[in-house]
Parts: sequence; structure tokens; C-alpha cells
Amino acid sequence: MSWADIAPTRPTTPTDPADPAYRWPADVTAAAAEAPARAIKLSLLVANTPPWANGNRAPIQAPPNPQDYADFLTAAARRYPAVRRWMIWGEPNRDDRFAPNAENDPAGPRAYALLLDAAYAALKAHSPNNKVIGANTWTSGTVKPPDFLRWMRLPSGDPPRLDWFGHNPFPYRSPKLAEAPLPGGFRDISDTNTLSSEVRRTYRRQMPLWLSEYTIQSDHGSIVFATFVSRAVQARYLTAGLRDRRRARPLRCGPGVAGAARRVGRGRQRQLGAAHLRAAAQARLRRDGSRPERAPPAGGPRRPQDVARVAARRRASGQRRAAAQRARHDRVAQGHAAEEPGAAARRRRSGPYHPGTCRGRSWSVHRKSAHIGRPHGTQTGRRSLTRTFTGILERFACRHGKCM
Repeated sequence: MSWADIAPTRPTTPTDPADPAYRWPADVTAAAAEAPARAIKLSLLVANTPPWANGNRAPIQAPPNPQDYADFLTAAARRYPAVRRWMIWGEPNRDDRFAPNAENDPAGPRAYALLLDAAYAALKAHSPNNKVIGANTWTSGTVKPPDFLRWMRLPSGDPPRLDWFGHNPFPYRSPKLAEAPLPGGFRDISDTNTLSSEVRRTYRRQMPLWLSEYTIQSDHGSIVFATFVSRAVQARYLTAGLRDRRRARPLRCGPGVAGAARRVGRGRQRQLGAAHLRAAAQARLRRDGSRPERAPPAGGPRRPQDVARVAARRRASGQRRAAAQRARHDRVAQGHAAEEPGAAARRRRSGPYHPGTCRGRSWSVHRKSAHIGRPHGTQTGRRSLTRTFTGILERFACRHGKCM
């Protein structure tokens, strides 16, 4: 959301969203109104300074008075009360996104620190439930993320207040958290834990990371990304990136990371997208009790003939298991019938479980546990768990003399 576009002239009452100087964008207004009904949590990034606030300089130039920016955020929070996540500028460690910025110069991070702290105070004063997402650095930049974090200080020497530390971890390699950090101060998706440790040392507490953007371009370069990979490599990168996101230290998955799997299209990428949609549907059900539309199965919708084929395989597998169990029961029953007198008492006194000695009497337990633990369509892993559980029951029964 552009502050310069919404407030081209100085407002008379800057904290009032109804001030005539404000021109609120229709698309943002519509999204903020419709998002709650669809269980969508909207986040807004606010950047670009209007000319009246920075001496008629470029929109990327920070305002000399950070309170002007903070007043606009107060008006925006009143305009969009459903929005709780506020991103303070985007990639301010780049000289084409935020000024002043120069290599090996703390001026940019220090100017941003004043802006961030003023924004935090304004948004928290409006509502303590607002989440202020600060830094919002990217992998490289004019000022690398570790230096930006080190120099992002207030005149008192303290770091500015924030709730989540934002970062756009665009990858330079295959995502893997076990990899050593990139030299030169770069922080890509594989360096998430390294960045988390650096943020924790700065703020002296565990700070969640907000990973807002994560892109892997395929097929050809563009004016934004000069490098690219094949679609197969893109799918591997996305899979590994989402896997590492789940393994990383406390973080908040931003819209770019969460949506990456939904945008890419086919094969394994489509499976990732379906998994994300199912997770979102389950979260919505837990939150407000509404039941959203069923998410598509992984790999796309199933054809009727595929469903019938799977059902036939399950029936045949169940029949084979039942026949094997009946045969085993008959063999054990015949062995018990042929025992000499007193064999049962000797088994009871012996204590430890002896395979094959008491399964005839535990057949009913096995059949009951198999029925309870194996509903229609359960995977093989559940069947293995049922058999393991049944074996434990048999051992307990035999050791305590209850199998007779």
C-alpha cells in the first residue's frame, strides 16, 4: 500500500481515515472487507513517502519526521480494523527501495529504525493486537542483512521495537538448513536458522521470523531475476524450501512462502498446493466451526475408474488377510487340541511369552482390535500399528495367565 498514492497532499487531520486528502484504494478496501468471511488474514505493507513529507524528493526517501508516517498508519489501522499484520516498508536494505542507503554505511538502517519504532508505537496505541513486522530485508541488498540488523538502532543504542522480524529469503542454491551460511553476509532460505540466531542476540529473546517472499524463477530470466532453473529443479527447490520452513526456528510463514506451492502448477508442485489448501481448511474449521469446501486430493482430482480400482484392491487385500487369519487360527486350534494334559498349566507358570503357545485364545482379541483400529480405507501403516498393539496384548495376557 503506497502512502504517497493515498495521501498526495498533506491531510488536515492525519490520523482520521475520513480526511478529504486520503484516497483509499478500492482493491485494498474490498480485500479487507472480504477477507474475514473467507478466513484470510490480510497483511499490509506500507511504503513510499509523499512529496509533502520528504521535501519533494523521491518516494523511497524516508520522511525527516517519522511521526508523519506513524500518523498515516493510525489512519490506515482505523480504516481497516480487520487487518492485524502491518509490514513497515519493504526491503529497506536496498538503495532502490529505501533512502538513504549506501554500502558500509549505517545511515539507512538508523533512519529506518526511527521509522519502525514510531510505527510500532502508533499501531500498538490503536490496538495491542496489531502485529508490527519490521526489517523486511532480503537475501542480498546494498546493506547485507547482518549489517542492517547490527546498525538498525535508535539514538539510545537500543534496537527499534517490533513483533516479528521480516525477511525475503530468495535462494541462491538448493534449500538446506544444514548448509554453512553464504559468505559475504547473504542470508537465503538455507540461512534461516543463522538469521534467527542473529536476531535473537540483538533482541535478547526469541523473535519469530516473517518470511514474506520466496520465488524461484523457471525457464528464462526476467528484468527482476536474471537467474532461472528448469521446472524440475524449481519443484525440488520449492519442496525443500517448504520442508526447511517447517523445521526452522519459530517463524511466521508470510504470503509469499505459503502461496509459492499454489502458484506453480503441476506434478509435485500441485501436491504441495493441495496440502497447503487442506491445512488452511482445517485451520478455518478449528477457528470458527465452519466447514469449507473440500480441498482437492494430492495430485489432482481422482477419476471414477481410479477410485473403483483402489476400492477393489482394498477388498482383495482384506479378503487375503481374513483368509490368512482363519488359517492361522485353525492351525493353532489344532495344536492346542493335540496337547497332553497339564501343558496349559506349565505355560502359565513359565511366565515369559512363547510365540505360538497362546494365540488360539487371543484370536478374538486380535479380531476385535483389527476391526477397531482398521476402518475402511486405512493405510498399511495403521494395520502394522494394529498388529503391534495386538502383540502387546497377547504378551500381557500370557504373562498374567489370562490366555487360558
